[in-house]
Amino acid sequence: MTAAIKNISAPDLGFESQFDDYVDESAFLWLLRSRALYQPHYSPNDLAELESRIDSQLLALSMAPESAWRSCQKALLLNEPGEVFTASVVAFQSLDVNRIQRAVEAASDTPAGLSALVSALAWMPGRYCHEWLKRFLTSKEMDHKRLALSACIARGEDPCDYLTRILRREDCREDEALYAEAVRAAGVFKRRDLSPFIAEARETEVTPLVFAANKAAILLGDRRAALGLTPLAVAPGPFQREALSLGARVLPASEAKRWITQVHQGPERGADSSVQDPRLAIQAAGALGDPEVIPWLLGCMKNAVLARVAGEAFYQITGIHLEEHELSHRLPQLTHDESEDDPATPVPAPDEDEHLAWPNSEKITMFWHTVKHRFEPGQRYLLGRPVSMEHARWVYQNGYQRQRRAAALEWALLEPMRPLPSLELRQEAL
Repeated sequence: MTAAIKNISAPDLGFESQFDDYVDESAFLWLLRSRALYQPHYSPNDLAELESRIDSQLLALSMAPESAWRSCQKALLLNEPGEVFTASVVAFQSLDVNRIQRAVEAASDTPAGLSALVSALAWMPGRYCHEWLKRFLTSKEMDHKRLALSACIARGEDPCDYLTRILRREDCREDEALYAEAVRAAGVFKRRDLSPFIAEARETEVTPLVFAANKAAILLGDRRAALGLTPLAVAPGPFQREALSLGARVLPASEAKRWITQVHQGPERGADSSVQDPRLAIQAAGALGDPEVIPWLLGCMKNAVLARVAGEAFYQITGIHLEEHELSHRLPQLTHDESEDDPATPVPAPDEDEHLAWPNSEKITMFWHTVKHRFEPGQRYLLGRPVSMEHARWVYQNGYQRQRRAAALEWALLEPMRPLPSLELRQEAL
């Protein structure tokens, strides 16, 4: 019996505060998981353990549906994504229309709420949400259609004819957000039958749609479509990081390196420094995977601002884990329990480098000279091995989260019929 439910007796009679605690704990743990999906120190086993803890709280809530929903309703007043996730799971599992409508309405207030609802829909078994996804896909509300498409992508389930009908309808294409999500789904699920719609979307001037369409074309095998991402890759914007990463993976090395150089140095001497972003250039170099960039990364490790992200790029290319090989500086850190286990601990704003090792550039330089003969210049590497379908699959199944994301994309690019794997899915579903 789980720790969350072992002390419950007559659960609907007088245990309201206990159910408030279950909702709070579930919301907190989900927030940790939502961040863990993008953090460099979480393995699939770490995620599975965290997901098991969330399941324990949700199981406790399922023991007393009425008390659970009363606690969820109070929690929804906070308008926070963790509470939206928990309330959405409880609502959909109740099969109660009014509760589901309340959860969807609460989620619709903010983008973070919608992401939490999508996460909830990806979390649950299909018997609780498939019928609702069909309703949303056929709804007159464009926001409902977009929600359903996002949930299908997160669940790794092709919307099939529903997606085709959305892309054929002019009123759906007039909704830019829905149009972009539909084109994204066409790429994720390798829907070659929808290529004409993707080609049409590439000709628009709507930035999110241009990005989604060119990425979809790349996933369908047209690697030169990355050139359509050039304006997004070399200038600041919400799609720069992903556009630059895509280009680094699929363009000829010379073209990819020009992009990286432009982002690192700016387009020309005296240009606005706002177009320079050494961090993004370093991350793109890691995506490129060419060992020719290693000397440059070693130099970046001497800059305190760039050191940790450069160390991560070095690891992504070479597979040399800095801490395991004692190539990092030892700094005091909070234990796992101190930093993550207490729900009363305020959750600080995430630091992208927070869980990365501080590289010891002198040691790494000496170590690199002893192993660089193993790496062929011009060859792309991921965690120390040439990029291949088999290796990408292994990294996706076993690596840390950021490398798993890289591997998922490499896997989809290399296997023509393979949909882009979802990292939102629970580990037990993979």
